[in-house]
Amino acid sequence: MTSPDAPGYTRLDICKRFVASVKHSTLLGLDVLEAGEDNVRVRMPYQDKLVGNPDTGVTHGGAIFALMDQAGGLANACLIFPDFEITPTIDMRVDHLRAPRPGHAVVCEAQCYRLSQHVAFVRMSVFEESTDQEPASDDLLATGLATYMRMKLPGASKVVN
Repeated sequence: MTSPDAPGYTRLDICKRFVASVKHSTLLGLDVLEAGEDNVRVRMPYQDKLVGNPDTGVTHGGAIFALMDQAGGLANACLIFPDFEITPTIDMRVDHLRAPRPGHAVVCEAQCYRLSQHVAFVRMSVFEESTDQEPASDDLLATGLATYMRMKLPGASKVVN
């Protein structure tokens, strides 16, 4: 049973709606798979247009960075839910540990582990997605830490409804 104060939408609804409204996220083909209380899982499919080196067929590190940044912002939205704030990136550190294998989608798991009055703190991990032909490797592709500014805009939550 839902409480009378519960919004008519979920964290997953908000995340999917936000991704659909951001041009680079739609061009990257981002898909929000899960949205929890303080975390998200976001998938980026393999696309020839995202290959950094045509000789290897490896997805460009910049596309992986953009996936991680978007997932970090969505993790913030999950923890702030049902309120909504704009959270531009202040700083982000990414360690690219290895390249994804050509043809494999990648999945980013992001968790907002702390909210201060003005800053949100997020950690991220990126893995390969398995295919029918090849299982995913358990090795991380990338890890990251980021900080985001909390911009509490009056009436911003009303835009979501």
